[in-house]
Amino acid sequence: MNSRGAHLASVVMQYRILNYDEWNRLTDLIPPEFLPLPETATAAVAEDDKGEIQGVLFLQLQLHMEPLLIRSAGVNFMRLQETLHKAVAHQKGLVYFVFTSSPKIAGMAKRVGMELLDYQVWRKEVV
Repeated sequence: MNSRGAHLASVVMQYRILNYDEWNRLTDLIPPEFLPLPETATAAVAEDDKGEIQGVLFLQLQLHMEPLLIRSAGVNFMRLQETLHKAVAHQKGLVYFVFTSSPKIAGMAKRVGMELLDYQVWRKEVV
């Protein structure tokens, strides 16, 4: 192990939830335009013995469209989605998701311009 690796191994990290009024400290790690809002996220930080943030992990609220319930053939999904989209259009950079295993719902998401991602979805429940 080199001397740098030995030094890093000897640093004791302190772990805590970052306070709302300290959120601006995260801009040293993350450009402000990509930083989640403190109103919708919690940040766990690892600080070195000098109090410098050396790592951060976010727990964020994420928007997803569901459930979809249609009782009448006269209902237009695209208009429903457009209505929701217009309601948040002023929130530049906001992202929302659709989770589905249904080819029909996937097709609907594609028709309104949503992007298919290559992510796996993992789940953990607080019990």
